[in-house]
Amino acid sequence: MRTRAELEAALAKAEADWRRASERLDQRQAERGEANEEWSRLSADRRGGGGDRRSGTGDRRKSEADRRSAEIALDRADDAWEQAVQARREAREAWNQARAALEELDRTGTRS
Repeated sequence: MRTRAELEAALAKAEADWRRASERLDQRQAERGEANEEWSRLSADRRGGGGDRRSGTGDRRKSEADRRSAEIALDRADDAWEQAVQARREAREAWNQARAALEELDRTGTRS
């Protein structure tokens, strides 16, 4: 059986891990929002500008590349956000397990 000090240390570590995971999730959410704004801006530029295909300036190809880059950045931001959500979920589960173990120790009345 684990001692109370070990369980309290595990609970404190699990809570700190959860807080760090939450901070990373907030960061990823902000990055995801920025990528989404950039993609939306580039898409709006595509729809709003005079889409003269006959202009030989090459701007059309550049804007297409910009949109592809923005879409890739958005996909990466979404993936990073999903990973951060999963990490926070796992940290929360570890915290719940540590808390349950400490509560079980309190219920049994064993003091170490």
